Amino acid sequence: MTTNSTPAPTLVSTSLGNIAFRQVGSTAGPVTVLWHSMFVDSTSWDRVIPLLPHDRRILIVDGPGYGDSDPLHKVTSIAECASAAIELLNAAGAEGPVDWVGNAWGGHIGYHLAGTSPGRLRTLTTVSAPALPLPTGERVKLEILSYVLRFFGPISILRRKIANAQLTDESRVDAATVAYINSAVRRAGGRSLANTTRSFIVRRSDLSTHASRAELPILIVATDDRGELTPAQARATAELCRDAEVVVIDNSRTLIPLEQPERLVEVLIDFWSKHDTQ
Repeated sequence: MTTNSTPAPTLVSTSLGNIAFRQVGSTAGPVTVLWHSMFVDSTSWDRVIPLLPHDRRILIVDGPGYGDSDPLHKVTSIAECASAAIELLNAAGAEGPVDWVGNAWGGHIGYHLAGTSPGRLRTLTTVSAPALPLPTGERVKLEILSYVLRFFGPISILRRKIANAQLTDESRVDAATVAYINSAVRRAGGRSLANTTRSFIVRRSDLSTHASRAELPILIVATDDRGELTPAQARATAELCRDAEVVVIDNSRTLIPLEQPERLVEVLIDFWSKHDTQ
């Protein structure tokens, strides 16, 4: 059975509350998981989904604290979020290896799963997802941001700062693209945004060890405009891995699924096709 429409979300009970996912494509096809970046939700994949092969079963996740998932009520970690992701996969009946595609935050979870849960991933694609922790100065700034979010919510000046960090100058001129961020942060609310910021950005651990342990093909997608993950840094991470390659997508920053969806899908299809018979 195949469907190209986007159904209502399904809620799965996990250690981090109910996590929502939507499913499109073929129920009999290989499973692909799409996990979004921080400060957006699953709608950030809206420009990618119609371009993906319809013979795949595509699970589009709202991470804890975002979209239709429950608010995040505590400060947690990438490790606990990865455990919740396994719970979600099990509940969705995706117990075999999946093709994991993670944008920033989703890539960080993917690195953790690749290094700690052998056999759960067939391939891993990280999209604008640095494996190293934030530098100290950036951690301090984002710690402050988390407190401002907690007490004042996603006020306009903070929404502008988030958009500046996520999008290129050209993309920020497009009101429809910026609207994806504004809608997601308003929906998440200040307390949940504060907890996710502290949990998954400020306290993000070094994930390069997990990447080096992974026994699966990894595609590291970098951009030409994200200082935290330059093409050189992406290649350095790839050199730590057993089987990794790097692709650089120009004219994008963090939210490649919104800024360059066609190019991203082209890269994904090429990567998957290399490993379909392995």
